[in-house]
Amino acid sequence: MIKWNSILPVSILLGYAVLITPAAATDYKVGLTATYSGDFAAYGQSLRNGAELAFKMKAQPDVNISLDIVDDRGSPQEGVLVAQRFCADPSVVAVLGYTFSSVALAAVPILDECRLPVVASAVTSPDLSGASAYFHRNVMTDAEQGSRMGSFAAEKLKAKNIYVLYQQDDYGSGVSDAFSKAAEDGGAKIVGGDAYHLGENNFRMILTKVKAAGPDVVFIGGFYAEAAKILDQAKQMGLEAQFIGTDGSLNPQLVALSKGAAEGMVVYGMFDPSIGNEESASFVAAYREAYKAEPDVWAALGYDAASLLVSTIAEQKKFADVDREDLNAALSVAKYQGVTGSIEFNEKGDRQGQLFFFRVKDGVFEPVRLK
Repeated sequence: MIKWNSILPVSILLGYAVLITPAAATDYKVGLTATYSGDFAAYGQSLRNGAELAFKMKAQPDVNISLDIVDDRGSPQEGVLVAQRFCADPSVVAVLGYTFSSVALAAVPILDECRLPVVASAVTSPDLSGASAYFHRNVMTDAEQGSRMGSFAAEKLKAKNIYVLYQQDDYGSGVSDAFSKAAEDGGAKIVGGDAYHLGENNFRMILTKVKAAGPDVVFIGGFYAEAAKILDQAKQMGLEAQFIGTDGSLNPQLVALSKGAAEGMVVYGMFDPSIGNEESASFVAAYREAYKAEPDVWAALGYDAASLLVSTIAEQKKFADVDREDLNAALSVAKYQGVTGSIEFNEKGDRQGQLFFFRVKDGVFEPVRLK
C-alpha cells in the first residue's frame, strides 16, 4: 500500500545558495526554481526535496555543485526576474524546476537568449514543446497524459457518459480537450462540460448540472485544492459517479481537504513507488529517511532531473570544463534510467514515458493494476 503523506514544511526565502558537496570550492552552480509558497507550494516543495536529495546521493567527489534556490511565487513576472538572475551569473550552467507552465513560458525566452539549458519537471503545457533548443522536460505533456487518461476511462473503466470539469487555464483546458477526444475515440460520450476558476469555493451550481446529466464518470482537469471541494460538495449533494482526475490531484492534500470524499477517485502520475527495482527502492528509502514522508510523483521527477544533470555534468567534466552550450548538447542526446523510467528527449525537448493510475482507498493512493 502506498501512503503519500504531506510534505514536511521547509523555510522559504526568495533565493539562497546551498552547497551540495563538502568540498571547499564550487565548480558549478545550478539554479533550482519553482513555487515554494502560496496555495500550491506542495508541488514545488516536493520537487525541491527530490532534487536536493539527488544532488546529495549522486554527488561526485571531483564535481562540486551548488544550488541557487529561488521561489518564483507562481508568478510569470517573478519567473522573468529569476531567469535574468540565473543568466547574469556565469557560474550557473543549468536550471531545474518550475511548477507552473505560465512561469516557464515567461522565463524560457530569457534563458534561450543566454543559452542556459533547462530540465523542467512539473510543467506540461504543449506550448513549451520546441519553445527553445535549451528547454527539456522529463514530464509528459498535458496532451499526452490527458489522452492516455481518456483511453483508460473508456477502455478500462468502461465509461459510457462522462461529464468534464476543468480549471479555466491552459492546463485545465489542454488536458481536458485531450482527455475528451481520446475518451470519445474509445466509445464514451461527453455529456457536458464546465470550466471553473482557481480559488473557486462554491461548485453547487455546476454540480447541479452534472447531476442532471446523469454521468457515470466525472473527470476533473485541475489541481487538488478545487478538486477536493468539488468532491466534498458532490458527496453532500448525493451525486453518485466515478470521479477521475489528473496528476494535479495526485497529492495527499486531496484526501485531507475533501473530508473523506476523495475515496474511490482515480488519478494518474508518472511514478509508482511500489515498483521495487533497485534504483526506485533506494530513492524511496532515502526520501523517507530525509523527509519523514513518502515521495510523490513531483519528488520523483525532481530527483530524476537532478540525477540526470549531475551525471551529465560529471561525464562532460571528464573531457573539458563544462559550459552551458556543451552541457545543453549533451543533455539533448542523453539517455538515463531514472526512478520514473527511461529518460531521453525528442527534438522538441519532450519526453515520452509510462503513466500509472492510482485509486484512493482507505485514504491513501493505491496502484490500479492494468490487465
